[in-house]
Amino acid sequence: MQTKRPFTGHGWVLLILFVALLLDGVLSLVLGQWIMTARFSGIPELTLITLLMIVIFLPDEPYIVLYAVGFGLLFDMVYTGIIGINALIWPLIVYIAMQLRQFIPKSPLFVGALVVISVTIFCIADDLMNEFIGFGTTNFATLVSVHMGPSLLVNLVGFAIVYLPLSRLLINLKRS
Repeated sequence: MQTKRPFTGHGWVLLILFVALLLDGVLSLVLGQWIMTARFSGIPELTLITLLMIVIFLPDEPYIVLYAVGFGLLFDMVYTGIIGINALIWPLIVYIAMQLRQFIPKSPLFVGALVVISVTIFCIADDLMNEFIGFGTTNFATLVSVHMGPSLLVNLVGFAIVYLPLSRLLINLKRS
């Protein structure tokens, strides 16, 4: 009788998330002149995409919500300067994705739909949190046209680029 081995690749998951966090900053810096202007602001969320793909492809990772909190705090400290927004929103999105994981096939279309829904939720929640703390106010039309639309476009392109290599890496990590 074959017994199921516990997942032991936690260090690799942390390394993958750290690389995604660094790539978020690099993409923002390198592509910032094209994707972040006064008329539109497409924010890459590669770390959130990586968290979602880990939820889907590594269902045996028990610490993913804690990783989302930790990397959200790290992201807030390094990139935004407002401690707590990503540390609150990312774990909530990851938890929701964990609850829906059994209904989502591991195909690019369905994982991409999860990314679109998650980035949309993130953009709205981020705007609401910023308004709550008094950091900024926008109306819904401005949020959609200036922030959410470009962010969805940037993140869909990013998802299309990272889906195949990251999914293969996570599948191989699950097997080992």
